[in-house]
Amino acid sequence: MKGIIFTELLNFVESKGGPLFLEQVIAEAKLPNNGAFSTVATYPSQYANALVQAASQLSSIPAQQLCREYGEFLFHRFTVLYPELLAAYKNADQILSHVGTHIHQEVKLLDPEAKPPQVSTREEDGALIIEYQSHRPFAHIAHGLICGALAHYKDPRKLLAMTSDDPSRATFKVVA
Repeated sequence: MKGIIFTELLNFVESKGGPLFLEQVIAEAKLPNNGAFSTVATYPSQYANALVQAASQLSSIPAQQLCREYGEFLFHRFTVLYPELLAAYKNADQILSHVGTHIHQEVKLLDPEAKPPQVSTREEDGALIIEYQSHRPFAHIAHGLICGALAHYKDPRKLLAMTSDDPSRATFKVVA
């Protein structure tokens, strides 16, 4: 995974509990790099899992909830870091419908070895259906990213998660 996901995860953890909490999470995660990440480097996704599990254990907040909150945090950060990319989309449906075809293609241009999740959308009975599939167990982060997109575009619709027992796959439904 790209380092920016990790640097923003550390920023999120610090926002949840402060600098001392962040230090405790990094120590508890026992990462071989001691939590030193570069935004442009690539790291194993297991490092993110270790950080989330450590934050969950130390805070008593369920890991799934932390991942959803991190997804929302991350979407907000993307609005700051990549405003020109988000400006191309006028509403949540537009950006969510182009994650797999545009945004993840941009990721692959920057890093041809990147393996972003597969995200597809379709309309069904007036609802937007979003299918998420990855080789990483981050469906709850996807949930938060979708919530972040809805909030950013001031979209009043509700997000229903129809997840499976597999945290690397999920179906989401955006309804009025």
